[in-house]
Amino acid sequence: QRIGRQARIEVKYARVDLSPRSLQGKTLPIYVVEAREEPSSVPVGQQAIHWRLLTTHKVENIEQAKQVIDFYKERWLIEQVFRLLKNKGLQIENSQLESGKALVCLSMIGLHVVNRVLLLHEVSKTKQPVDMQQTFSEQELACLRACNVKYEGKTPKQKNPYPANSLQWAYWVLARMGGWKPHEKQAGVISLFRGLLYFKQVFEGWQLAHFVS
Repeated sequence: QRIGRQARIEVKYARVDLSPRSLQGKTLPIYVVEAREEPSSVPVGQQAIHWRLLTTHKVENIEQAKQVIDFYKERWLIEQVFRLLKNKGLQIENSQLESGKALVCLSMIGLHVVNRVLLLHEVSKTKQPVDMQQTFSEQELACLRACNVKYEGKTPKQKNPYPANSLQWAYWVLARMGGWKPHEKQAGVISLFRGLLYFKQVFEGWQLAHFVS
């Protein structure tokens, strides 16, 4: 429930040498980066941002320290990838493949699906319409338009609010197919994943019906 803000951050970095028992007297160089929000930029009632990051990447100047902070900022996106690949998504861990190579190939195929879901999730946060013709085929777009008619309600709040032929418009349709409701906050990646799977089933029937006709 936090409100976004511009934070003024003080950055410090240093090298420390650790001597864990497992290394039997040898040292392990570790770099520490601390990002602490200055009190003047912290709203009343909110906690200050305070990240203390340990890394094996060399940090010998402020630019390298900022790069480590940027790495850490991507942690939530990485968690989203894991969620979609694992039990709540594609369930890669439950596969019964016998070789590591086969598992790598399966994971690469899974990442293609994950990338599509994350793209839909990210564009829902942007105001500038993104063309969806590079993401969906013409047949898929026709099927999506039919699905949109089904999932739109009668009131303005139940209508798809995004420009037609935009990727944001497709996000709304697939989110609805995944169980998301318009009155709820932004659809999560799992709802989009479910919606995309369901759409694939609908699209197969769509193709079959048009082939037969």
